[in-house]
Amino acid sequence: MYFRRVLMLWLFVGSSILPGSDAAAVDISLNIQTRHLPFGTILDPFYASSSSNVITGYTRCGDSAIWTGHYLAAEAYRYRVTGDAAALEYARKAVSGIRGLVDVTGTNLLARCRIAIGSPFAAGIHGEEAANGVYTNTPLGWTWIGNTSRDQYCGVYYGLGTAYSLIPDSSLRAEIADIVARMTDFLLNNNWSVPMPDGRPGTTFALRPDVQLALLQVARLTNPVRFGAVYETQRSRLASSVSLPVAFDSLGTSSYFKFNLIYITFFSLIRIEDPASRGVYERAYAIARNYTANHKNAFFNMIDAALFGPDIRRDAETRELLALWLKRPRRDFYVDLAGKVPVCGDQACQPIPVDLRTPTDFLWQRNPFQLTGGGAGTIGNAGIDYILPYWMARYYGVIPGFAVQSSAAPTPAIAPDSLASLYGTFAASRVRILDSVGGAFDPTILYSSTSQINLHVPAAVAIGEAVVEIDNPDGSRQSASVVIRSVAPALFTLNGSWAAATAVRVVNGRQAEVPVFHCPGAECVPTPIGLSENAPVYLTLYGTGIRYGSSALATVKGVSVPILYSGPQPSFPGLDQVNIELPATLRGSGEVDISLFVDDQPANLAKVVIQ
Repeated sequence: MYFRRVLMLWLFVGSSILPGSDAAAVDISLNIQTRHLPFGTILDPFYASSSSNVITGYTRCGDSAIWTGHYLAAEAYRYRVTGDAAALEYARKAVSGIRGLVDVTGTNLLARCRIAIGSPFAAGIHGEEAANGVYTNTPLGWTWIGNTSRDQYCGVYYGLGTAYSLIPDSSLRAEIADIVARMTDFLLNNNWSVPMPDGRPGTTFALRPDVQLALLQVARLTNPVRFGAVYETQRSRLASSVSLPVAFDSLGTSSYFKFNLIYITFFSLIRIEDPASRGVYERAYAIARNYTANHKNAFFNMIDAALFGPDIRRDAETRELLALWLKRPRRDFYVDLAGKVPVCGDQACQPIPVDLRTPTDFLWQRNPFQLTGGGAGTIGNAGIDYILPYWMARYYGVIPGFAVQSSAAPTPAIAPDSLASLYGTFAASRVRILDSVGGAFDPTILYSSTSQINLHVPAAVAIGEAVVEIDNPDGSRQSASVVIRSVAPALFTLNGSWAAATAVRVVNGRQAEVPVFHCPGAECVPTPIGLSENAPVYLTLYGTGIRYGSSALATVKGVSVPILYSGPQPSFPGLDQVNIELPATLRGSGEVDISLFVDDQPANLAKVVIQ
């Protein structure tokens, strides 16, 4: 029977659909690997022109360390969410690049970035970074940029601490622990200052108790025996003063990057701290959060979600902000919003919409009220400002890790005793449906792969809002909401258009099968159906979510046609069928649309060809 083939096509053909914008995030990571890591850490390419993909140089070397740390955190979240081997490989590369920034100085000082001696891009980078100091390590074959700032240390510790927590790989954790120990020893031995090899004083953390404690917090996480007591001693001395620099920074929006540093600092301080002891950190964090909460900042929102759990308004805003980010140009085209948004003084009165904001290497450190900025469109932005909050949103459930829909077609709801599909990235050990009245059901799994799970929705599931939960082998859990309706009609189609149907012609009281489609290769195509006055043709449509309907209406080419049966297909649980008659008056119609309404709810269109 043809319907067996129809069902087998659904059961055993996986889907390439990725949840939300996983595909966009994965593409950004691949682009970073191919264009933004010439020396193992993040740099941004110069292109020959705004329309060219020819790389002529690299820029933003001075911030390579901080964004490599953020990129490492992004890939760590991605790996924990998806288990993707590529994410683990990319995380390893980022850790190796950070280790290179520590190795190249010869003293365990963290370099801003390093450049291979002899690289055709070296001269341009050296010229751009001359004010920070260019140093050479000839035996290792690198030059490196000094004057390392608080930004670089905060970003690197943030990335290393996040990766250590999320990636349960012993060799990677050992490497992270070693890097953190070397950098921490250097800072402690130099009284929280960062002197350069030529005697330049460099930055100091003497007036930043919050940063000192955050770095020690990560050191304690990765090396508890070595740094646990050091952290506790410093905490007893410094914790009471962590609010002071935060309060000062929260007096205005100048040097807006300071808020990014505050958020990643307190992410480590609060996340790693014993819950019974983190109140002093939470109060300091709240100063900055209260000042920036209305700035429409997806990354800050995700830090808040990671530390304090779900919030309906904030999380909805985060999803919206990330969707808007995907509309942004990926290069540094000049932006001037004066006259286009309300202006108060020298900046916008309200946070500028994300898709209109001025370009930068990491959007969420940019003043959201800034009216002008950018260049000639020749610098490519890495996109870490998307993938980091995106994978965080996936990990913390702000963006569901998978989509739930009818197995026959995309639908806003599913029905009891129907066939449903989950599309996402899976390593599932158990699927459970929690309905609107507290019922919990383990549906029958009909097919499972790493990207698709097909299941039979139990008939006893209650009408209303439901949650589908997936327990993963590593103990993590994914969830997505779905609406359960009494009917949710959906028709199976081939290639999204052609009805996955069967037909019979009745001649002298005898039935003969009529082909509706054929599959000569990888794709199926329609077979024209011939009609005549004396040999009626009856078409059977296969779908799901139909059986509990009290009324059904079908049209072909806009003309109402008789429905002979609408209800369960008797051989397969959850599969429904609708039998209709094709009137001879449709002869010669060619490609036609079939519309089905069950209890006034429309199913997706399905097409056939009538000759």
